[in-house]
Amino acid sequence: MNDFVENCLQILPAKLADYHELARYHYRTEPIIPTTQIYKINAIDKVHDQFPDPIAVIVYRQPIPDIRARTNATKGYFKYRRTQKEMLKLVNKKIQYLARLIVDPRFRKLGLATWLLTDTLERQTVPIVETLTPIDFTNKIFQKAGFKLHYTQAPTWYRKFTDALQATGFEDWNRLLPLTLQNRIDHLEGDQAKWFESQISQFIYHFRHRKNMPPGIDRTAYILTKIPYPQAYLIWLNPRVPRYDEISPKIEVTPTIVSALPVAEQQHSSNKAAAKQ
Repeated sequence: MNDFVENCLQILPAKLADYHELARYHYRTEPIIPTTQIYKINAIDKVHDQFPDPIAVIVYRQPIPDIRARTNATKGYFKYRRTQKEMLKLVNKKIQYLARLIVDPRFRKLGLATWLLTDTLERQTVPIVETLTPIDFTNKIFQKAGFKLHYTQAPTWYRKFTDALQATGFEDWNRLLPLTLQNRIDHLEGDQAKWFESQISQFIYHFRHRKNMPPGIDRTAYILTKIPYPQAYLIWLNPRVPRYDEISPKIEVTPTIVSALPVAEQQHSSNKAAAKQ
């Protein structure tokens, strides 16, 4: 860590408004709900006015209910429960999901992402922190902090939609701005337009908070944030707390000794004892 970082910057608890200050620098634009922890890097008081606030931010949220790669990484510990309610309770109790890690572009290459990540991991009290990312270069940051990488396979419904994009002539979707793609969609005609709209509806159905979005630029922009499928699932096991699958030790209870005498004989014995008193 260089002198500037060590002598001028600090990590503090933050608010959602701090994340919004840097949200434009992240490739995903949808709201994060519900958040559980937010931390930021900013300048210490004596130089605070000389730098933006925040300089970097990290956001933790409640975990995604069901991730296929989590099932593989934890050998089905969370997946195979008696009920869905039991699974969700266990997931929320033992996992934090790392939703965003953003550094102001003017302050990159200083190790701030690694510093913010490792510092906030040390504050966690749950057994697992996990994240999903489609961006390869971020994997090194997470792995350096102790995350284990598990590559994931895109589900059938996702591959079906990317196939539909290519079949409609949108092979360059990953290089298109939302407005450009929306203009191309608007120029589709007849059966092709109806078919592609049905493909969009089937795709966006899997994102329950947005599945009823009407056609238009907002929906197209949202879809573009979802098409880069998270090929990497990363999981961090907290070394300072018991493992997620560790069973609490059983408490030894001294058994109560119950007389084997018939009830009538027990009553007779009680009467004799009372008479002696």
